[in-house]
Amino acid sequence: MNNELAPQRHTHDRRTKWAIDFTQRCAEKLERLGDIAAEAKQYDEALTQYSTALSLNPVIRQDILMKQSKVYMAKGLWEDAIDNANQVITLDPSSPWGYERKHMALHGAARYDDAIKMFETMLLKMSQSPDPKIREHRLGYVNPEQTKAAIRAAIENTIRESPLALINTHSGCLLDKYGQACSFESQPIFLELISSMTTRIDYARIDREVTEYYRYATFSHKWENNEPLFENVVRIVVYDLEESPTHDKLRMFCKIVRDSGFRWAWSDTCCINKADHFVLQEALVSMFKWYEGSAVTIVLLRGVRSPSKRGDLVKSIWNTRAWMLQEYHASKVVRFYTEDWKPYLNLVIPNHKDSPEIISEMEEATGVSARALMALRPGLDDIREKLRLASTRQTTRVEDAAYSLLGIFSMSLGIVYGEGDKALGRFLAQLLMSSGDTSILAWTGQSGSFNSCLPTTIIVFDQLPTTHNPPALERAEMDGIISRLRSSSLNSTSIMRLYDRLQELPVPLFVGQRMKLPCIVFKLGPLSTSRSSSVHIFRAQTSSLGVVEIRTEEDLSQYGSLYLVHPWIDFLLDSQPVGSGVETIPEENTDYQSSLMGDLPSSPGPSITSTAPQTRAARLVARLGRPFSVRPPTFRRDTASLLLPSDTTLSRVPSLASSLRPPSSLSPTEVQMRSLQVIARLRQPFGALLLTPHLGNVAAYRRVAAESLITVQVEEITPTILHKLVNSVRTLDVL
Repeated sequence: MNNELAPQRHTHDRRTKWAIDFTQRCAEKLERLGDIAAEAKQYDEALTQYSTALSLNPVIRQDILMKQSKVYMAKGLWEDAIDNANQVITLDPSSPWGYERKHMALHGAARYDDAIKMFETMLLKMSQSPDPKIREHRLGYVNPEQTKAAIRAAIENTIRESPLALINTHSGCLLDKYGQACSFESQPIFLELISSMTTRIDYARIDREVTEYYRYATFSHKWENNEPLFENVVRIVVYDLEESPTHDKLRMFCKIVRDSGFRWAWSDTCCINKADHFVLQEALVSMFKWYEGSAVTIVLLRGVRSPSKRGDLVKSIWNTRAWMLQEYHASKVVRFYTEDWKPYLNLVIPNHKDSPEIISEMEEATGVSARALMALRPGLDDIREKLRLASTRQTTRVEDAAYSLLGIFSMSLGIVYGEGDKALGRFLAQLLMSSGDTSILAWTGQSGSFNSCLPTTIIVFDQLPTTHNPPALERAEMDGIISRLRSSSLNSTSIMRLYDRLQELPVPLFVGQRMKLPCIVFKLGPLSTSRSSSVHIFRAQTSSLGVVEIRTEEDLSQYGSLYLVHPWIDFLLDSQPVGSGVETIPEENTDYQSSLMGDLPSSPGPSITSTAPQTRAARLVARLGRPFSVRPPTFRRDTASLLLPSDTTLSRVPSLASSLRPPSSLSPTEVQMRSLQVIARLRQPFGALLLTPHLGNVAAYRRVAAESLITVQVEEITPTILHKLVNSVRTLDVL
């Protein structure tokens, strides 16, 4: 019986084997057809072939499941792709490839947190694999913690120069730097970046995404009563503030910013904790930089309603503000809105600074051409032009006349609200020492409380400094004067001696509130008096300047001695202000004995500073003790580093006592020519400063305020006058 069934059993086995082989060949054929369809992006056809191949194969093959999962992802069928990946993992839990496919599917489904976990599992399986090739392959992948660290570094770098506190326009919450940093990590983009960077960290994309996320808008407006302050907003959502005109203003600003596509907003009302002195100090010093770094500045023109018309901007209250100067100038993109939040003049361009109408109105408002206004840069150049622009602006607090200028001059200054006009004095003193530009002293009006050589108000800088210094001589005129000087009776040695004395003078320096003023001193003779309205008119004779007329509210007859001084040393030497260029080591000084012209009283101690000889090496050693920054472009100096304590003497700070004027590498002939040019410039009219010995302090002087310019001129330079001029080159202490 068995023998009879054997042929049948054999035939059955052969048929079964044939069927299995046939099925296998069909499955392989279908798999190849699926590959061809997938490569041709015929995804539906590919899925049909792969599904049929899987149905024919009694043993589910991982490679087909992997291919099918890839096609599902190409079609965006993320859940089907995840199911396929799960089947691969079930078939071989120790293999990393199922986890890799599932990570890709989860990432496509925007389930980034799960995707990162799956990717970490894949890395673990690779590390644990017995296959050395797979373990080596693991080295080609990036650990998610590395990507996190790169993102956090980019966040820190991006928000480092941004305001200390910003309003999140989506949530309405005021956040500090820590809150701002955490905000990004709560966004899907944070996990998406980590999940997407599996084989390398794309630093460029990270920087791009982080920078885009942290773009912020700044607010430029006129402060009003009951503005929402830091303490009002720090614990409440901006959009939940009670109804009031100022709260509505802040809310509308945030909504305009949010609707413009920016997540962050900054307003000087509520984003500065003014109760924290250090925060306030940093904010006032950094404000120019913050406006400069903003994506857009929103300007609210209080008092201008729609429909607005040309000319409203010029007459707006906003255009009178002192802070407006840096806010408008620093901002790259500006958009103007009327007080009912309509675009000014219905402008639809992204940047209103590009509008011809805005350009024209800003030229009219500032008195400066658009090109010149755009050319102004933060720093110590164009000092008088910047001061002139500031002189036409108004501040609510006296101190803000100085503090509003810190950014445009790239300066730092201790913030002391309540000190009144001393703030302007401290600012101008530091500006003078940082730049060496003595045109800061070119003004008429009332002296301030910080130092008599500095004004009580910035309004005085509306005057042009050219009234104190005459225009430069034309070449032909200068040549004619020099030709006459060569044939005069003046001794060439004395002429060069005067030039040397001027070259040896140090730059102006403040020690506390005491100013070291390099100048040429002229003693005034007896006064004659007359009166015009409330102003005294005094006339005096000098041996060098002839008759001098002085108009002042002060009664000069009460002073025992009066002196006119010529402080415009850079003009005489035809050189740039010392602070405007790179400091160089000056040439050695020649020791001259100190004596004042005529009967100028002896002023012992620090009132007159002589220039003692120093070697280049000695000066270099001395300067090593001066404050310096390892980052000159962003150097921020404390006030004390420039305005030295009042008990400091120049002998204790030799580097500051030495001359900082550029060294001379001129030939004797060139020096002689420069010396003759100095004599020629001395013959030109100039605006003199009036000084008198300080009452109760014979070691110092004070400037006597004059209501109008004291214009004087050396009438004739004889050998006797030249000798007196040489001996009148001094550095005076002025309080």
